[in-house]
Amino acid sequence: MSEKEIYSTIAEEEPYCMLCGGTDGLQIHHIRYGACGRHTYFGNIIRLCINCHNKVHSNKKKYQPVLIVLADEHERIMNRSELK
Repeated sequence: MSEKEIYSTIAEEEPYCMLCGGTDGLQIHHIRYGACGRHTYFGNIIRLCINCHNKVHSNKKKYQPVLIVLADEHERIMNRSELK
């Protein structure tokens, strides 16, 4: 999938903030920078509202483990969907 298709799919599949459930001011957050040589794939991006996005960037040590778990689960779900 192209980066544009991945962003579009994430917008459809995650119409809410993955931390608080809010729906206003949604943004894409890359979790692992430069991960595996690929920047944009389902296990590396997550939708966050602007407030949670700011919180995550202000305290990466606290939020990074939580975001990795959420993104890994999302990647497993998306990969199962693609197989169908």
